[in-house]
Amino acid sequence: MAFGERLQEVRKRAGLTQEEFAEQLQVSRQAVSKWESGRGYPELEKLLYICNRWDTTMDALFEDELPRRDAPSEERLPAPTLGSALGNFYNNLSPYNKLIGGVLLAVIALLGPAYISAMRMMKGGADNMMTAIWIGAIVVFGLAEAATAGLVSIWFVGGSVAALVAAVFGAPLWLQFVLFVAASAALLVATRPLARRMREKVVPTNADRVLDHPARVTETIDNDRPTGAVYIDGKTWTARSEDGTVLAKDTMAKVVRMEGVKLYVVPEKKEVM
Repeated sequence: MAFGERLQEVRKRAGLTQEEFAEQLQVSRQAVSKWESGRGYPELEKLLYICNRWDTTMDALFEDELPRRDAPSEERLPAPTLGSALGNFYNNLSPYNKLIGGVLLAVIALLGPAYISAMRMMKGGADNMMTAIWIGAIVVFGLAEAATAGLVSIWFVGGSVAALVAAVFGAPLWLQFVLFVAASAALLVATRPLARRMREKVVPTNADRVLDHPARVTETIDNDRPTGAVYIDGKTWTARSEDGTVLAKDTMAKVVRMEGVKLYVVPEKKEVM
């Protein structure tokens, strides 16, 4: 059974559709469909999350993917092209990141002609100054949205683009501001449901379940060796001591933080009656 079929089994066993599975992995549904059809593989970070989240292992997922030692050698796969690499990158983006990327590309496409027009008309007039101001506003709001990725200033990018077009065609200053406000408000209304879903939707992770919870030490935790493992939430995790204390096997510890698939713990304090 190929990787795609095994991944599909994991998803169906969890009772998830491709859309729900993609939301938890923060990728597009097309990316999940591509993995399950055998036309690609998830990133290592996604694979680790899948193994921990849905109680499976790398060996189980890739059991039939690795060639046997006695199998005849096959021809090498062709090297990936730039087009295929860009296609894989695009398919692995979440719908929100695709939206932001499309908006930024559209802004860049508009900035070129506007900048050329501004340079040609550079005679020190107010219209030219407003053109430069609106271009600067687009850049500032675009960079702010790219840095936060939370639908914070994307509306003002659209408003600035509308005002910039008006400035290039010589519209009066009051009309430019009216268009800026109107376009920004329209985008705010149009994207408000998406923003609300993004803020309200909280995808539970393994970290949410294990942090600040007690765990049983199944292998002595010693940072100097280094060794250590704990059992929590039905799984065994690699563990290290947060403060350097050696924790003996079969003692109880408390999880304080998580790095990748490794838990950092401290000795659990017993309550004094």
